[in-house]
Amino acid sequence: MNKKLFIALFVVSTMLVSSVYSASTSKAAVEPIATLTYKTNGGGFRPDYGLYIAQYLSELGIKVNVKVEEWIVFVGTLLVTYDFDLAFVGLVGGGADPDLTGVYNENGSLNMFGINTKMPYGAENEEMMKEGVLIMDLEERQQHYYEWQQLIMDKILPMLPFFSPRSYVANWATLDGYDNRWGIIDSLPYMEFTELHEGQTSTEEFYDSDAKWKELNPLLQDDASSSYISSLVMEPLMQMTPDFEPVKTGIVIDWEQDETNELLYKFTLRDDVYWNPSFNITGRDSSSDPLVDEDGNIVDPSILMVGDKGEFSDGTNQQVTAKDAVFTLLAWANPITSEDADVYKWIHDIWVDPEDELSFWIEIDGDPDTPEPENYAPFWSAMTPRLLPEFFLNTTNTTVTYSSGGVPMVGLGEGILDTPQWKTYSTSAFGCGKYMLDYYVENSITVLQASPFWFGVGAIDGTEQDLDIKTFNIRVIPDQTSALAEFKAGKLDIMGMTAFPEERKEMETDPRFEVQSALRSYVNFMGFNLRRPFIGGDDNYVFLTEPGYEEYTKALAVRKAIAYAIDREEINNVLHDGEYLISHSVIYPVQAFWYYNDIIKYNHDLDTAIAWLKRAGVYKEAEVTTTPLPIIGVVAAIMSFVLLRRKRN
Repeated sequence: MNKKLFIALFVVSTMLVSSVYSASTSKAAVEPIATLTYKTNGGGFRPDYGLYIAQYLSELGIKVNVKVEEWIVFVGTLLVTYDFDLAFVGLVGGGADPDLTGVYNENGSLNMFGINTKMPYGAENEEMMKEGVLIMDLEERQQHYYEWQQLIMDKILPMLPFFSPRSYVANWATLDGYDNRWGIIDSLPYMEFTELHEGQTSTEEFYDSDAKWKELNPLLQDDASSSYISSLVMEPLMQMTPDFEPVKTGIVIDWEQDETNELLYKFTLRDDVYWNPSFNITGRDSSSDPLVDEDGNIVDPSILMVGDKGEFSDGTNQQVTAKDAVFTLLAWANPITSEDADVYKWIHDIWVDPEDELSFWIEIDGDPDTPEPENYAPFWSAMTPRLLPEFFLNTTNTTVTYSSGGVPMVGLGEGILDTPQWKTYSTSAFGCGKYMLDYYVENSITVLQASPFWFGVGAIDGTEQDLDIKTFNIRVIPDQTSALAEFKAGKLDIMGMTAFPEERKEMETDPRFEVQSALRSYVNFMGFNLRRPFIGGDDNYVFLTEPGYEEYTKALAVRKAIAYAIDREEINNVLHDGEYLISHSVIYPVQAFWYYNDIIKYNHDLDTAIAWLKRAGVYKEAEVTTTPLPIIGVVAAIMSFVLLRRKRN
């Protein structure tokens, strides 16, 4: 056989064998290792999330059926029938306290997951949640909740957190000092206009818009528009950061725990804080005389309201003291004056320090129904009500009434809501805050003036500040599209842009505007039904045997695999332009003081997902099957080629 013949034979045989092998090799169809039902309610992106999840889990051999239910049906699915494997849910909340009892404890009304104390780490989870509300020291409690978050996300994994959306606010770029995280109320002492913007006539005036307010007494409010006005004229008893950490930059400047009674706290108020004048603004309008002259003197003393005890404020004669703090907390705790009295049920006793009019004491009891007082750490979140003027709102009524926690008091008796002072306060509220009500035109505008009596300390950093914005105007524009048009025309100075993503993106590139974002008190997640087989059920109690992983169960390994398989970053980029924050914990990300950043994270990693399925013993690789051509066929083909070659020669 010459050289050319050898080469030809080699090429032909190689091609023949390769083509035969390729043609007879295939991946056999593999049955799904499990079929899961994903349920959610319609609207928004939740059904789309389900389609993405189904696609990702198919790479693990898991089939997902996506079903969309009406909201009322879906609620029943979550909390009554539990007829789901995976469910997509959103929760609104994330206030000042991290306690999530009710969601992640065994008897929680929102425990859709089926967490119980018999399952591995279930009892530890329950105990840590109970302990969390008893730890009074803030730093110790913070560390405790860090450990709890790690436990529930690593050893139980009842849910995979998805996203926390952001809210957006735009302002004219000529405005300095506004911080969207802190909000406009706390930013005001730092705000000023560097120059006029389009449509603006004065750098000392500020224009915002809102719906019509209804009630200015915080005790009786149920709408955000009314609360906005009250926040401008009043100050919170205690200041908190946007991360929900108590700070000493507000009215309360210090606190201490009693050395012998850990349930007893002493709070101290700032000195030289005075109540703004008790103006009755009924009948005032844009043509009325100023409330005060350039020297801070009251122009018309006849419009000062007098309380039931015969006292009034002219801005200099009524100091804010501990008496006001005690009155405020008792008013919130009294069912006669407050619809949220149970929020203050933890107040076991409260009194003004007999030797210091700027200090008061609170004794705490987390459960008044038990014989012995108990710790109650969430009380911190209830220490922020707007301070109320005792000299004006308290009465001479000597009837004894009781708080929700059983504290006796006088002055807050039946019928107090119908007294002239309380009636008038609902429309002519005053406080010790930054601004004073000037006048309002119903369905049109509310105008407030900077108070020359404000104590002048910024909440953000505790430094001395003044108010460059002298007049604060809130126009009644309930339609947001109309408000946006007014903002673009320069007739408003600030505008919420969350509902207008396209316009907001344009403004982000427009040098005339500045756009800021802040996390919303919301998080959504994919919940696991721990009652169901494959992702839960009996496998919740079967521990892995692989060295190094004996502390994890078979069902948990499957849940971890599912979590690692889902690419939340891709979903965020495709559906939300990458603008949502990816969450990693059961705690709301907006609760930055409590949110544990170093928690275990289930970032997309298909190899890790497969590894966890293998540990659980449920992973099936696609089988490669080969049907080899009999060797005699190959030999025959070669011999035929050789004979043909010889015949030609």
